[in-house]
Amino acid sequence: MFGCKKSSSTDSTDTTPAPALQATIGGNVWTPDTVSATLTYNATAKTKTFYFKGTKSQQQVEASVKDSNPANNSNFTTGSYTPAADGKLVFTYSTQVKNSNGVYVFEPFGEVQNGNGNLTVTTVDTVAKTISGTFYFTSSKNNYDSNGNLISVDLAGITSGSFKLPYLMVRQ
Repeated sequence: MFGCKKSSSTDSTDTTPAPALQATIGGNVWTPDTVSATLTYNATAKTKTFYFKGTKSQQQVEASVKDSNPANNSNFTTGSYTPAADGKLVFTYSTQVKNSNGVYVFEPFGEVQNGNGNLTVTTVDTVAKTISGTFYFTSSKNNYDSNGNLISVDLAGITSGSFKLPYLMVRQ
C-alpha cells in the first residue's frame, strides 16, 4: 500500500542549487567552473584570512579578506568589509593573456581603488564549513600614451556577486 500527494500549482519542483560563486561582469552573468576557498589562521601573525578564487572563460575573480576579530577556530566574523589602505580586503579581477613566451597566463586587469567595492560575510557554518555572502567591486586600468600621459581609463565592473563556498581550514 502506498499513498500519493496531489501537487498544487504552488508546489515548487525546482531543486537546482544556487551556484557556489556568481557575479555579473560587463553586464553578463558569470558563474565559474573552477572554485576554491580557504580559511587560513596564522598563529605567528595572529591573523585569519578568508580567500576565494573562481575561474571561467578566461576570467578570474579573487578576494582575500582578513578577519576583524581573528581566533584560532574555523569561524569568521560576519559583517561588511571595504577595500582600504590597511589591506584587510583585496579584490583582483584578471583576464587571460599570452605572455612573451607564448604561454597563456592570468593578468590582473588594473587595480581596485580604496573604497571601491564591498564584501559582506553574511553566514558562517562551522559544521558544514561554508561561508556565504555578497560582493561587488570595480577594477580600473589606466592607459598612457608614449610620453606617459594618461589618455583613458578602462573599467571592469564586477557586480551582484554572491557566494556560498565550502572552505578548507588551514593552520600555519
